[in-house]
Amino acid sequence: MTRLRVRDGLTIRGLPDGDAVVAGDDGMDAVIVNATAHAILELLASERSEEEIGDVFCETFPDQDPARVRRDISLVVQQLVGAGILQPCGTASSTV
Repeated sequence: MTRLRVRDGLTIRGLPDGDAVVAGDDGMDAVIVNATAHAILELLASERSEEEIGDVFCETFPDQDPARVRRDISLVVQQLVGAGILQPCGTASSTV
């Protein structure tokens, strides 16, 4: 299971509506992410796997279909990795 973290050198500033601005350390590039992506970034104050992130969202929204929540989280995580905001940082130890 791959663990994820926020790339070094980024500044994340929350906006009043729950979205956030993510800026590079040079201040030249910035991206506005939605509230879901912002929540994922906050969860990644410590390394987590995509599965662990999905678990938190499933617990937070128990009235939603867990399979759909996990698909949605997976999509947002992929977009954040593709944008260079998140990066893999190794694998978690097995619990088996």
